[in-house]
Amino acid sequence: MDKYLNEIICGDNVEVLRGFPDESIDLTVTSPPYDNLRTYNEFEWDFESLAQELYRVMKKGGVVVWVVGDATVNGSETGTSFRQALYFKEIGFRLHDTMIYRKKNPMPYQHNRYQPCFEYMFILSKGK
Repeated sequence: MDKYLNEIICGDNVEVLRGFPDESIDLTVTSPPYDNLRTYNEFEWDFESLAQELYRVMKKGGVVVWVVGDATVNGSETGTSFRQALYFKEIGFRLHDTMIYRKKNPMPYQHNRYQPCFEYMFILSKGK
């Protein structure tokens, strides 16, 4: 694992994680793309495979901070963030805490909904 210290690794997140040994990571902080709100050169990601790989590589007691939000479709939030948190629980993570990340400069909205000024931070742990 020392070969990855202080290094930026570019690649498909699931494929890159598959190269890491089991239970080798203490902490992951990430804000993945969600609800197709942005395009990343037409890249599509596989949430469930990523969640499973994160579980595999996290050490016992390791923590994942999953910063995510929901799109609004036809006047309703999608709830994708909550489905993701529940999936993490299904595969063995503990939902240690749910926090709110307050954005300092949220994107202005031009319609009749409130301006979303936060994202959820699901704090997940592998074991205690």
